[in-house]
Amino acid sequence: MMSYDAIVFDLFGVVCSEIAPYWLADYLSSAEALRVKKEVIGAADTGEISQPALFERLSRLTGVPADQVEAQWWAYVQIDTKVVALIRTLRARFKIGLLTNSPSPFCRRILAEHELAGLFDAVVVSSEHRVAKPDRKIYEVVLSELGVQPAEALMIDDNPANVGGAIAAGMRGLLFHSYEELQRAVASR
Repeated sequence: MMSYDAIVFDLFGVVCSEIAPYWLADYLSSAEALRVKKEVIGAADTGEISQPALFERLSRLTGVPADQVEAQWWAYVQIDTKVVALIRTLRARFKIGLLTNSPSPFCRRILAEHELAGLFDAVVVSSEHRVAKPDRKIYEVVLSELGVQPAEALMIDDNPANVGGAIAAGMRGLLFHSYEELQRAVASR
């Protein structure tokens, strides 16, 4: 059995509810939602456009006022308290990182309002580094901030492409499906 020294968590879909995919599904066809996720939200995730510009573009695409788009996004925020409790227990044995694709203000506000920032030894937000998962460079940033080698870290993400990106960067990867599955996986380490 391989061991590791650090565990890196994704925010959306693991620690917090997903936001963009659900919101997009309310207003766009699945094909259009995929395009907008890649082009518009992807641009916000890499810092090419600001958070206000993101909500303005989504407003133009859907006809929903930008301030209402933002309010609706905030309404989707739900923290998985079981995952948070598990992270608290893991801190005794591992360095803990957060690696998320997000506009910085949105992510940082979630962390502040839910008092989560202190859970992590490193917080890496894609828009702050102008590169997003699954690009190898973003995994290298979090590994550097945690002070570990790729083989010493496990990435937990709900997106198979992002888990694949972590593995390609030399990390171990775990595709998140549920808290129960996560708890079993980390308990066996």
